[in-house]
Amino acid sequence: QPSTLVMRDFHAENVLWLPDRAGHRRAGVIDFQDGLFGNPAYDLVSLLEDARRDVSPELAEAMIRRYAAGAGAFSDFDEEAYRRDYAILGAQRNAKILGIFARLIRRDGKPRYADFFPRVEGHFRRDLQHKDLHEVARFFRRHFPERF
Repeated sequence: QPSTLVMRDFHAENVLWLPDRAGHRRAGVIDFQDGLFGNPAYDLVSLLEDARRDVSPELAEAMIRRYAAGAGAFSDFDEEAYRRDYAILGAQRNAKILGIFARLIRRDGKPRYADFFPRVEGHFRRDLQHKDLHEVARFFRRHFPERF
């Protein structure tokens, strides 16, 4: 996949609804100072696999399809590669978040992050179901059988 501008912290709290505008301009984005060029799947993963809110699998799938349809209108879009990248980036991102939350809970004494753990674990498990992550999933099942 080609590189594109990614916000990396793209979630509902950083998207503002601007009702006085029309079309796509109604969506405002804040907290983009860490933006860089990266994989086009990253921001959609961030939005749909948010640690703080539930997004139904049906809505997530509809959003991925909508993205694929839009991207395909402008380029030679490879949906299979996009879905692979989505799963890989999601797994990487969610593993990182789980580690950060574990540190915040255990070392820093911030138990409120435990509330988010099941949701992020669910995202991580779903991402690991992708066929290209079979070996990674096997590693986690072997070393963390109580969680996987």
